[in-house]
Amino acid sequence: MSAHPGIPLDAQLRRVVAASQVLAGEMVLLGLAVQIAWFEAWTQPVIDAAQAQGAGLARRARRDRLMRRGVPAHLAGRSLTLVSPRAR
Repeated sequence: MSAHPGIPLDAQLRRVVAASQVLAGEMVLLGLAVQIAWFEAWTQPVIDAAQAQGAGLARRARRDRLMRRGVPAHLAGRSLTLVSPRAR
């Protein structure tokens, strides 16, 4: 293999080493990006389930509060708004 005319061999070697270091850095960044994407894809269903459970608990707590205030169970579970007599 002959050296490129006009560029000394040690300069070519430095360029190859520099390019290799840049490539290694890019590979590390790509690996991190893939790992982060995988972790987000893996944890998103857990986060969604936790949010759904929290919403269900909030609905159940609201229903129980309404039932303690005398609203029948079948109406308390329908997301109704209770208006106090003073607010009218």
